[in-house]
Amino acid sequence: MNIVIKNQNYRIIDLLNTEIIKTLTGEFTIEEVSAELVNFFYNKVIIDITAIKNFYDVNSVVTFLRGFETEKIIILLNESEVLNSQSFLGHLVEHGYYNFTRNAAGITFLLDNPNNYEKVAHYTKEIVEPKIEERKPYTEEIKKVEEESFSKGNLEQRIIGIQNLSEHAGATTLAYMMIKQLKINYLAKGIEMNKQDFIYFRDSDLALCTSIDDLKLKLREFANVDAIIIDLNDFDGEEYCDEIIYLLEPGMIRLNKLLKKDSNIVEKSKNGRVILNRSAIKDEEISAFEYETKFKIFYNMPNFNDRKDRIQVVDGLLYDLGFKKQDPNKKGIF
Repeated sequence: MNIVIKNQNYRIIDLLNTEIIKTLTGEFTIEEVSAELVNFFYNKVIIDITAIKNFYDVNSVVTFLRGFETEKIIILLNESEVLNSQSFLGHLVEHGYYNFTRNAAGITFLLDNPNNYEKVAHYTKEIVEPKIEERKPYTEEIKKVEEESFSKGNLEQRIIGIQNLSEHAGATTLAYMMIKQLKINYLAKGIEMNKQDFIYFRDSDLALCTSIDDLKLKLREFANVDAIIIDLNDFDGEEYCDEIIYLLEPGMIRLNKLLKKDSNIVEKSKNGRVILNRSAIKDEEISAFEYETKFKIFYNMPNFNDRKDRIQVVDGLLYDLGFKKQDPNKKGIF
């Protein structure tokens, strides 16, 4: 008898011809699943990876999987480039999870023919065979120095994180437009944490990271660029960013939902710069908005056409952030 935990990939799982003793549908933490499976005895547990909360973060996935016996787990992936990357799968293999597939036939096969390490060891190649120059005594002192200097190949480099305060406030699009326009005058790269919306921009200067380890590697890879813009999503980036931009869409409904969800949000955002995004508020009305909401507003970003090659208000934001080559008042650039 098998257990099934399914979510977005339910159509694939519903094709299975196997005995199922228990099915859970939705998105779960391991605590929520454990409460549902008290005293259950099973042969295998088939886990749709999209049923795991924060499934783009490999560390969250591993934490979830630890709630089951390793050899009894079969993981159903989706078609995401992130989840099928060597880095992501290599982390799973490193933690002892060898059985993963993208289709019903694969699940059926793995039920009777589980993988061993030798069959999936190639996924760990990047992890267990680092470059020669990285193989050195790893004392706590060296570790501390590396963590403090991993992004300082260019001493003037700026690492800026962008995070939505209100829901769907436009962090991904704004991050991309900032990178796109910075590249006119600077060497700039972009990173997205734990999601894959950047792939739709089809820009080779944009990278996806699914874990802290991935982020550290990318920051080292980008050590010599002038600017790195990170779309943080729900990732806590204070340790890795020189500063964080918090996006707030000032519509009444979104604002009230935000304040109801977290009454301390104003205090939590004080260490960063709050930007009104997709704003219909006039610049002369900002003082009144700040008085009413208690937010300190760094920049008022109106709606813009993201199909344009260059947008003056985005250059204005970059200029105010210290990128003086992006002078929005310079003639002949728009």
